[in-house]
Amino acid sequence: MTKILVIEEGQELRSAIQKSGVDDISVESAASVAAAAGRHMGANYDVILWDTEGTSETTAKFPRVIRKFAKHAEHTPIILVSNAGAPEEIVDWEGRYLWLARPYNESQLKSVLDAALETAVSLNGERIPSGNEIPPLEFEGMIAASMAMRTVFQQTMQAAAVDVPVLITGETGTGKDLVAAAIHKRSKRKTAPYLPVNMGAISPDLIAAELFGHEKGAYTGASEARAGFFEQAQHGTLFLDEITTMDEKTQVSLLRVLETKRVRRVRGDKDIEVDVRVIAATNESIEVAVKAGRFREDLYYRLDVFGIHVPPLRDRPGGVSLLAEHFVTLFNSQYHKQIRTISRDTYRLLRQYAWPGNVRELKNVIQRAVLMAKSAELSPDLLPIRIRQSDETGTVRDVEQSPIQLGMTLADVEKEYIKMTIASVSGNKMRAAELLGVSRRALYNKLKRHGLI
Repeated sequence: MTKILVIEEGQELRSAIQKSGVDDISVESAASVAAAAGRHMGANYDVILWDTEGTSETTAKFPRVIRKFAKHAEHTPIILVSNAGAPEEIVDWEGRYLWLARPYNESQLKSVLDAALETAVSLNGERIPSGNEIPPLEFEGMIAASMAMRTVFQQTMQAAAVDVPVLITGETGTGKDLVAAAIHKRSKRKTAPYLPVNMGAISPDLIAAELFGHEKGAYTGASEARAGFFEQAQHGTLFLDEITTMDEKTQVSLLRVLETKRVRRVRGDKDIEVDVRVIAATNESIEVAVKAGRFREDLYYRLDVFGIHVPPLRDRPGGVSLLAEHFVTLFNSQYHKQIRTISRDTYRLLRQYAWPGNVRELKNVIQRAVLMAKSAELSPDLLPIRIRQSDETGTVRDVEQSPIQLGMTLADVEKEYIKMTIASVSGNKMRAAELLGVSRRALYNKLKRHGLI
């Protein structure tokens, strides 16, 4: 849960935050900077909002007051809210301060909150707030600049704490494999084998033998007995990616293993006990596959004990910039380059592109750009032509029909995304709430607010 401290004498900011529809936020308030400083001594906050017009401290006292207050909030970004512009004395002071000018709307408030969380990465990327355990913004090889990904990290830690099957959904390239690996690494099985398997890359004729093993002579070329993936992952975790590519026979066999915790090798005559946790993933709507008869409903429910949905890159505010910087640093070291900056035009092109290939596509683009770079700046000419020619709406031609477009308010984006999610699960509100990472009650509140019920 994201903890926010609001400094104001009234209730304007606190009410605005609560009405913004952002989930998993705890808001506390203080009437003055002095009171906030005293309170902050005993608690950690992710973000602090200060109504500079609604407290006793005046604009003239800003530099002295905020420097004094900063001692009590050393690793916390502060959003200053005012009717006027930001005083020159504190603009970008230590990179700690963001400005929100009145009048503001819900979209602007949400944007500045996301920006504040992104700022927190550079201030203290490894901080875990007090209260409920929350992962840092950089977590097991993944980076979050949005609340949506922080929810994924929280769910990953929750899944790691319980020894049940997990189903991870999300588009290609969103990082489902990283989530699966993080669950294993954080679980009690972390010292045992972790075996990732791409089901779509295995021939249908060999899937059973690969998963469950085979005895000598089981098929042409089987010159000796071989343990399958379940036996190889004994006491550990088996990650089955592209789970919906399995045929009916394999699905039946997998369901039996999950229920009995026993496997039988192909052409074998005895069962072998296995203690393996199964994590499955798919980049398509598994509910649609079930409805179409391509995936067994009973196996779906057996795998979906704990569900995690990884959002696409386009739905992660701030994610493109932060990930681009991360990958530049990574490939600088790998290829012995000295790129120090990403140009403003490059940032603009990266942000407006739709990224159909998600994080994997962004990583490959930055890798190529770093390899080609001849100077200390990552310039637009280093980007692929498809990104440089993306249209003014921020989409490329093959995704122009998406109902979510650049220029929409965050409220409208949320409304459209909720509609898309509910449609993808055939109207199942409970499943939609799980995919969105909110409670069913919170989902109904959002539906009512957006006029969808």
